[in-house]
Amino acid sequence: MTIDQPLSLFISSKMMELIDERLALQEALKVYNMRGWLWEKDAGARPEPIQSTYLKEVEACDIYIGLFWLGYGQYTIEEYEHARKKQKPCLIYEKNVRVDQRSSELTAFLNTIHRVNDGLTSCYFKDAAELTSRVQEDVMRLLTTTFRNNRRQPDMNVQNRSGSITTRASDHSIAVHHSENSQITLHNYNTGRPDDKK
Repeated sequence: MTIDQPLSLFISSKMMELIDERLALQEALKVYNMRGWLWEKDAGARPEPIQSTYLKEVEACDIYIGLFWLGYGQYTIEEYEHARKKQKPCLIYEKNVRVDQRSSELTAFLNTIHRVNDGLTSCYFKDAAELTSRVQEDVMRLLTTTFRNNRRQPDMNVQNRSGSITTRASDHSIAVHHSENSQITLHNYNTGRPDDKK
């Protein structure tokens, strides 16, 4: 994968249960030049087992999108657990329609996601239009938050007791020492190499 390829989102659900939502979501992501990966449209024919195919695609994605409604899909759960194991950002969406008909197995699984201390924050939707809008907003929020958290800004001009000024950045530290004869010594603590300039 090269850096100029679109952001890849693995769209996971019990396939036939949410087919309209899956297709609508894939189209909505194209608006932002993002690639939503769907089994029925993107898997194709491969000389490997089905399980190997979907797990490889989970590993290759940037973000996992989990859609849940009424039925418990064993492979969907496996995709989610693999995404968590690979530390992929996971966004979970639950269709909040006729939930009284939801299987007990899926209810139990979703209860593990809803745990306050070590679960995830799910989002609820009622139809494809609401889902696509929420996913677009949440993905952009995730990208913005990730960017801001990863930004590295130096703490400039930190003066210590000796009168030296140390400039700190995320991956290096340079100390500037002034001597009585006006000689300036720069010391790069990243390499341990002093540089003398007069």
